[in-house]
Amino acid sequence: MSFSETLQWWQEWRLRIFVLSSLFLQYFLFLFSLLHKSCIPLWVRFFIWLAYLGSDAMALYALATLFNYPKKIPLGVKVLWAPILLVHLGGQDCITAYNIEDNEMWKTHVLTAMSQSIYLGS
Repeated sequence: MSFSETLQWWQEWRLRIFVLSSLFLQYFLFLFSLLHKSCIPLWVRFFIWLAYLGSDAMALYALATLFNYPKKIPLGVKVLWAPILLVHLGGQDCITAYNIEDNEMWKTHVLTAMSQSIYLGS
């Protein structure tokens, strides 16, 4: 597969990939939020933390792609997926353990905001 073919494939599939990734992260967080009172191994906690941090970025990328997609997207698709992705931005209500850690990690938030602004600007 040449670079131009890969780029064309990415242009056609990126909206689907971002939406499905956002859905996967939300399901992952929901399933593991049910186990919050049990003993979870450290490596699983690491993946939960990564999913928690990445879920907002993935929902933002999906929203940006939805409204800045080069091809014409039917209005019905936008009306369906925009509210769902906005709910994803709200995050899981049952995960609150990482809120204090998030406030202490302002450098991570600055880096995320910069990467999102670069993506939205392109």
